[in-house]
Amino acid sequence: MKKRDTIILTTTILLTACTHNPKIVFPKKGYQNVQWSAKEQSKNISVRHLAHTEYSSSHLIRVKGAEKPHFHDHHDLTVTIVSGKSIIHFWNHEVVLEEGDVVTIPKGIYHWAENIDSEATVVFATFSPPYRGKDKRLAKEYGKD
Repeated sequence: MKKRDTIILTTTILLTACTHNPKIVFPKKGYQNVQWSAKEQSKNISVRHLAHTEYSSSHLIRVKGAEKPHFHDHHDLTVTIVSGKSIIHFWNHEVVLEEGDVVTIPKGIYHWAENIDSEATVVFATFSPPYRGKDKRLAKEYGKD
């Protein structure tokens, strides 16, 4: 093997071995390499509240299984996949989401997320106006409110 080929192979291996650790940055603090506790890891869904303003709230959400079909009657939601792979289900279709994908869910839209990765999916979610834990109306049956 030529020296040039060895350098290219070594560089390729090093770049492949390096993984990107996504950062969620706020002006006065950053969140990187989140370590979920054993209790959070045992739950189907775990939520970390990150920031709250008059206009929005931001959260890290770890989805191990699936949410129940639901609506948010008063909040718009934007979700970015930080890690993992999920399906977002809507009334009449579904979309597979992977790291870096973004989905917007206007208020009143029927939806639910389902993890399809071997590891839990982690998402960065922003609600507007700020979510206070009381605007999640479960659908009585699939496809109906």
